[in-house]
Amino acid sequence: MTVAEVLGIVATSIGILAVLGKWLILGPLKAFIKEQTYPIQPTANGGRSLPDIAYSVNRIEKQLDEHINLHIKGEI
Repeated sequence: MTVAEVLGIVATSIGILAVLGKWLILGPLKAFIKEQTYPIQPTANGGRSLPDIAYSVNRIEKQLDEHINLHIKGEI
């Protein structure tokens, strides 16, 4: 056997293993992750996540604090 034949067999074997690995491992793994991370109540909060809601509450709270501070200082 020549070096070129050995390298060809090795390259072909690696290619087959890569395809089988993607097909037998990554496909089921992606499906499992998708199933495990599926929203419990996808229609709750309009499809928004809890961090989205927390961000909105923090933003509104900051605006409210700014508004109150303006009134307390008598700037309005």
